Amino acid sequence: MLAAIAGRPVEVVGLNVYEPYLRTLSEISKIYKPVKVDSAKEPIPLSDGFADLTICIEVIEHLSKQAGHHLLSEMERITRKGGYVYLTTPNGWHQTKPERCGPLQHRSGWTVQDFAERGYIVKGYGFRPVIGRGKIDKLYLLADYVWTPVARIIPETGFGLEALKKIT
Repeated sequence: MLAAIAGRPVEVVGLNVYEPYLRTLSEISKIYKPVKVDSAKEPIPLSDGFADLTICIEVIEHLSKQAGHHLLSEMERITRKGGYVYLTTPNGWHQTKPERCGPLQHRSGWTVQDFAERGYIVKGYGFRPVIGRGKIDKLYLLADYVWTPVARIIPETGFGLEALKKIT
C-alpha cells in the first residue's frame, strides 16, 4: 500500500524491542526489514533524514516520559525535511493489567499539550467513557463511533490521540 501511494518501491523498516513482534513482522512480508532496538536506551540505528514517513502506533505509552521524548526526538531526527512523523497513543494515563500485558505495561500518559509543545497537530479518536466497560460493550462501540467526529475537533475528549508533525 505504501509503495502504491508513493508511486515507487519503498523500504519498510520495523523497529521493536519485543522479539515476538519482530518475528511476526518478518513473517508478514519480505518488504519489511525488522530491526531490534530499545529506543528507551539507544538511538534508532538509521541515519539522519533516512525516512519519508515515520510511524509509531500505540508504543510511546509503554515508555517512561523521558524515554518517550527521546523516541520522539529520534523519530524527528531520522525523518527527512518535508517528511512526516505520525503516532497514536491513548489520551492521558491508562492503567494496564499485568496479567494481560506482561512486559508491555503502560509507563506514561500523553496529552494533547505534550505533543502540541513539540509542534505536532493533534486529533482525537474514540469515546472516553466515565464508567468501565463490560456488559455495555455494544453501547460503548456505538458511543465510540458517534463521538469520534467530535474528538477530531476537540482532541482532549477522545479516548486516543493521533499526532502528526511535518519536519522542516
